[in-house]
Amino acid sequence: MAGMTESATTSPARRRIQVLPEALINKIAAGEVVERPASVVKELLENSLDAGATRIAVAIEDGGRTLIRITDDGSGIPAEEAALAFAQHATSKIATPEELFHIITMGFRGEALASIASVSHATMITRQRDTAQGTRIEVKDSRVSPAVPCAAAPGTTLEIRDLFYSVPARRKFLRTDVTEFGHIHEMVLRSALPNPQVAFTLSHNGRQVLELPITGDPRSRVAEALDRDLFDLLLPVNFDERGIRITGFAGQPSLARSTAKYQYLFLNGRYIRDRSLLHALKESYRGLIEPGHQPVGILFVEMDPTWFDVNVHPQKTEVRFRDSSAAYRALLAAVRETLLATDLTPAVRTANRFDAPAADAAREPSPIPGTPNDTRQIIADFFKQSPPPQPHLAFGPEPGQRPMPSPIDDPSRITFPSPGAPIGTPSVSERAPALSPDAAASSEFPIPNSQFPSLPPEPSRHLAPPDRTLTTKPETPRFVQLFNTYIVAETHEGGEGITIIDQHALHERIIYEELFTRTARGPLEGQRLLIPEVLPVNPKQQAALEQVRELLLNLGIEVEAFDASSVAVHTFPSLLAKVSPREFLRDLLDRLMEYGGHAGSKLTREELLHEILDMASCKAAVKAGYPLAADEIAALLARKEQVDRSSNCPHGRPTTLRLTISDLERQFKRK
Repeated sequence: MAGMTESATTSPARRRIQVLPEALINKIAAGEVVERPASVVKELLENSLDAGATRIAVAIEDGGRTLIRITDDGSGIPAEEAALAFAQHATSKIATPEELFHIITMGFRGEALASIASVSHATMITRQRDTAQGTRIEVKDSRVSPAVPCAAAPGTTLEIRDLFYSVPARRKFLRTDVTEFGHIHEMVLRSALPNPQVAFTLSHNGRQVLELPITGDPRSRVAEALDRDLFDLLLPVNFDERGIRITGFAGQPSLARSTAKYQYLFLNGRYIRDRSLLHALKESYRGLIEPGHQPVGILFVEMDPTWFDVNVHPQKTEVRFRDSSAAYRALLAAVRETLLATDLTPAVRTANRFDAPAADAAREPSPIPGTPNDTRQIIADFFKQSPPPQPHLAFGPEPGQRPMPSPIDDPSRITFPSPGAPIGTPSVSERAPALSPDAAASSEFPIPNSQFPSLPPEPSRHLAPPDRTLTTKPETPRFVQLFNTYIVAETHEGGEGITIIDQHALHERIIYEELFTRTARGPLEGQRLLIPEVLPVNPKQQAALEQVRELLLNLGIEVEAFDASSVAVHTFPSLLAKVSPREFLRDLLDRLMEYGGHAGSKLTREELLHEILDMASCKAAVKAGYPLAADEIAALLARKEQVDRSSNCPHGRPTTLRLTISDLERQFKRK
């Protein structure tokens, strides 16, 4: 073709087929095995566990770029075999083809150390317990130095320095130190959760971030590793049928999150990601949690190694089951039986539900056996002795007042107009009593008269001719609250009829529009907390908070680091006075983790603002099942007419259903 250069049309000279050099082979293998520093940590932790270690210490510098050091007290390696450990496909885990389909160890391919050493400077110090001295070996550019005797404690220490120094392109694509360390932290958790008999420590740049002591209680290990608040809300799972054993813990439905953050599946001690089993976990909660939420589950599946194949992916997180449907049914049955055998009714607190100090005290985790008190716990215990006088919190009703102040008539958050109430409307203090479960379930339950704002008798109304123009429209429509969740009201828009309103969805839209309008004017007013709310976080969550710090400040939320593994909320918006800052921040972190910890880069500023306002309005809105007084309902209906997009909540759910007189007459065969 015209215009083409000779170099573009000429095929490259054919090269002879040849065996690649060992160093190049190792670098190619490293591309599959070593994706990032966390991959190195995973492989070395698996080696330590296979060696029977009871204590494993992980030290990281600069997110793993500069140093990864893992020390264990395992069996060690004989001096004469130390150099061979860095050879390609050299392993003590398997020896015959049959063993490849009966894997009982974490590692088995024999390529991890060779791959790691090809892209870093590796040093190994190892000693067996029955020998007097240890052995030291250094590897650079896949060249193994002679083994030399050295002083060493029983076990093995591996130091990986200058990761990816020989492949700058790979090093350039690494994320920030905080992000890379977050992935390392997750890898340590995946090794620690199924091995409570092993102690783990993790430090970053000389600062200890994680310490998990040996424990005989798997629940304690889960709570210490993930969140202490989980301890009392985990239901033990114990299922054994047809050769499949499933143990672990299923979270109560109240623990359901917006993300799958706390879902861990282990197969014979190995962390796996299997869509089928994860679907079985969620399916077992059908009808117990909202469709868009994810349950909490830490489950350990055990079966004959010949029933599955782990040699599918270099990372060994994907497996292939001989009978995947049997595994699915077993996990579904295990969790379902646990939930059915448990009374899942939430405990009713005697304290005011909007009294944040009491609520926070109720959320304090139960003491975990075998864990020492740290500084944070001592401080928390001290403040429990006297209630903190935070000015924006409610401390219970005054004598003669109703016991549960409504979030709708709370002037510190949103002020509703005061329309003229119909004659005979009950006062605010006359609460509509909550229906009992039996009454709510009955098709002929008694509706208290106090829920109907009475009007003057209109005998002529019932005797009037069909001409609807003779009917007088009341100033405020008549209404009734049903099941303490839905409001049924008369309507004269688009023809006479009734509207059925979801009180939570409508109030959520009202609060959302109020927050959005306020943020458009400028930063929200924040109220300084006398005592900061402290929340434990992991490194990935810390990185996510840094990305949205400026946006949170504009919303009146100030969050600062409290110590190496927790943050503290110092300022919170006055408009959200009845929302727990700690609970709000926890759910915000879950939402950020849904975007891989990079919400700031995956979402525009406007999208991220809407995400946060959605969550804030949902938490601040009146909940389903909460009884409202007549004037509160009237105020809610009045605000409905003043708010844009009141037909749907911020999440898209409808707030209102309408039935006209014509619709009713058709249903009753009057037309």
